[in-house]
Amino acid sequence: MYDEVQRILAESAIVHQLQVIELIPYGSDAFRAKLRAGVTSDLTLQVWINHNSRHTRYAYQLFRQGEPVLRWDNAPHHPEQGANFPHHFHDEFGRLAASSLTGDPATDLPRVLAEIERFLQQTNPSRSATQD
Repeated sequence: MYDEVQRILAESAIVHQLQVIELIPYGSDAFRAKLRAGVTSDLTLQVWINHNSRHTRYAYQLFRQGEPVLRWDNAPHHPEQGANFPHHFHDEFGRLAASSLTGDPATDLPRVLAEIERFLQQTNPSRSATQD
């Protein structure tokens, strides 16, 4: 699964300068990883995944100069978010919402990248996501 995560990030049109910050394998398909990727000159995507055969914990976070902008995670601390608990999303205004993510990085990461691309287009429509 780690190879798939790295491939998705490397092939994304909005991701530049992919860095592996941490990679700790602890089984045949069990690992903890933290990756960072430049998105624009002032936006960075951080991907944190702790995966094993029983479950996957994740946090996908878009930062602007070190400050969180968009965040998706499945930390089990917002049960009020409904049927898809523990998956939730924090928007650029700090509002909390339910998330449609599943905990499968191969499915979720492309969704996150697409949402980031939409965010880029909404915040600066004249700038292409691949510029900068």
